[in-house]
Amino acid sequence: MKKNPITFSILLGLPFILLFIFIRNLPVEPCEFLHEETYNEEGELDYCGSDDTGFVDLSIRRWPMKIDFRPVNPVVMNQLAKFEIKIEKADGSPLTSSDVALSHTQKIHLLAVDESLNDYHHIHPIADSLFDGVWHFSLTPKYAGEYSVYLDFIPFKSPRRVLLSSSFKVNGDRASFQDRQENLEFSYEDINFELIKDSKESTEEKKIITLIAVDRKGKNVTFHPVMGAFAHMVAFDDEMNGFAHLHPISENVPSSENTTHTGPLSFGFTAPKYGIYRLWAQVKTTTEKEIFIPFDLEFGS
Repeated sequence: MKKNPITFSILLGLPFILLFIFIRNLPVEPCEFLHEETYNEEGELDYCGSDDTGFVDLSIRRWPMKIDFRPVNPVVMNQLAKFEIKIEKADGSPLTSSDVALSHTQKIHLLAVDESLNDYHHIHPIADSLFDGVWHFSLTPKYAGEYSVYLDFIPFKSPRRVLLSSSFKVNGDRASFQDRQENLEFSYEDINFELIKDSKESTEEKKIITLIAVDRKGKNVTFHPVMGAFAHMVAFDDEMNGFAHLHPISENVPSSENTTHTGPLSFGFTAPKYGIYRLWAQVKTTTEKEIFIPFDLEFGS
């Protein structure tokens, strides 16, 4: 009996196709696609976020996931607003908590910022206990106008970081906008924060910036861990097209919640174009609370 060449080719290749699908759907090994292993509160292996320095423009880059974003109650200035997010994977199935790896001790990092870039929130949505693919978070907006929202997470079955965006509006009279100039200093309570641009290590494409914090006596402030790192920093452009999520350039990663760091912390930042970027540093200088420090960095200067 003569064999059909097409049928024979399909049968010959079928085992390899099945093997590929099986391997593709296996969870990735711990941290094989990330740069560090860190702790988490449950004592489980944490998946530390990738060491990216680049700004991601979400107006031109898309991930094959669907996000349905809506407020649960009216969004009013200076009042707690609750939100619901429904996330679907590329195949239309819901994105559940078990689908997402821990990245810097959390499942999903949600960044929200208003159109003036003066009100920034870093939040971690919680998966709904009853409905798969539904996540909840809340925040208190300070200003009227449009807020941009960015989701940053890593699925278990993919080595790729996923970034999604949405927005919501706060009713009320918008504050007038002021042209921003480079400002690399900010004082919070009795601590002076400063960003230093490293002219020796920086290149035209990548800028090295160092965060310094000193008290009134000029002594270096001690940093406590924040989500598996001694500091986090985000950068936004004026058009709110996207963001950069930065972590210190250092091998000194906290091994536990009790580990501390005293002294400067350096970051790398690659911007898509010249201009002024709003940077928010997220740090803990005590064990009680996290604080957010704003800077305006001119890229290209």
